[in-house]
Amino acid sequence: MAYFDDNDTNTYKYGEWTYKLVNQNHTVEHPKQQPKSVFKYYSVSENSISAILNQYLFCSHPYNLNDSMDCSTLLWDFSTLTEPLFLKFYEQYGLSEEFEVDYEKDKNNGFTQIKELFFNFITNHAGIISLTPQPLHTLMWAHYSSEKGFMVELDWEIVKDNLKKENPNLNNYVFFPVQYVENLESIDFFGANFRSADVPFLYSVGVKRNDWAYEDEWRLISYAKGYGIPTSIISPFPNVPGQQERKVHYPIEAIKSITLGKQFFNGKNVEKLFEPMTFQMKDVQELKLIDFMIEHFPDKIFLCGEYETERTFKRSSERVNIIKKDNNIFTVIRMNEGFHQ
Repeated sequence: MAYFDDNDTNTYKYGEWTYKLVNQNHTVEHPKQQPKSVFKYYSVSENSISAILNQYLFCSHPYNLNDSMDCSTLLWDFSTLTEPLFLKFYEQYGLSEEFEVDYEKDKNNGFTQIKELFFNFITNHAGIISLTPQPLHTLMWAHYSSEKGFMVELDWEIVKDNLKKENPNLNNYVFFPVQYVENLESIDFFGANFRSADVPFLYSVGVKRNDWAYEDEWRLISYAKGYGIPTSIISPFPNVPGQQERKVHYPIEAIKSITLGKQFFNGKNVEKLFEPMTFQMKDVQELKLIDFMIEHFPDKIFLCGEYETERTFKRSSERVNIIKKDNNIFTVIRMNEGFHQ
């Protein structure tokens, strides 16, 4: 049961999306145009600031995701699993001594045990990176940055062209838009058209309920050996250690802009206010991000906000110039240019 398979019959069409495995590559054919820029929203944390300072995207395990049905094994229909194939799986991977092998019992329990084993085998080697072409969506700013975080704009072509160079341990990857549907449907995991778990897994990663359509999500799925499994997120069991970090690096040239949330400067990081746009910051981690932006992207810093037009408020992203003075004193100068919703 190879993780990658060359058989061209590994194809599943669902709506206007087609999930395929061709020449050892995961492929998703879809009707959307690939974006030139993709955006990543961040809340303020040590990890998020490290991701920018060191130019990497975190490759989430499905346990890290906020949708309980995202990549769920409930989307895998195991009803056609035969007992000989069930037994072969445990024998092939030497799991008979570690786990109970009882076909009828597991079948009556919805094949919970063998599904979990399949899931762990696959997700130990896969990472999910969520991106979007939407830079000014109010819900995205609220849900993922709490208006106090920041957003990074990446040039997708530069990221793509440097994936293998920046990440020599990367075995494969696929980039595609999420398919949003009214109702989720399961896929026959052992259908005659499949020769491995690749396409059923790709489908379960690629489809979400319409509730999430506002995110307009594009996913970069990375495949590498031994990412590990954060089991402790959902159970009292220890994590499965990884052989490498769940990170996909990109060159600094891929950063096209960094936008600060409209409440990025707030009472938690500002010590003293001299004027509306001149203040002294506390010795906090946000300082690292500000210093990094001033050094590397002085003309690519934006500040998210709101503007009024015809008595209607809309989102804006205005370019600003941040000047650092002594004792962590900064002046933010509005440049009266940028883009609006």
